[in-house]
Amino acid sequence: MSSREIINAALLWHAAHERRRAIGAEKRRLDKELSEDQRAMFHTLDKHIAAGDAAARLTPAKQRELNALRKLAKACQQHRAQLAESDVIDVEVRQLASASANPPTTERK
Repeated sequence: MSSREIINAALLWHAAHERRRAIGAEKRRLDKELSEDQRAMFHTLDKHIAAGDAAARLTPAKQRELNALRKLAKACQQHRAQLAESDVIDVEVRQLASASANPPTTERK
């Protein structure tokens, strides 16, 4: 598995994630408008239809995001199998060592 395939899987998941978040935000906005309208005793059929449509689009969007996440996890697992466990631990230890050697300074002027 090449890094190009991992990048492709990551971009696929990210696009699906952003689409799902946008649909969820739209649904929450419509639900909020409907609840405000119900308090005012004003019901519009258009808002009910739009809210139902957003809810119907949300489930497939979640499924596409989950499928993309599975592909990304599979790509990462196959790529990780190519690395020796000691290489991964060594990188993490070096990163921790360099982070503790150069702590952020917080000087006040």
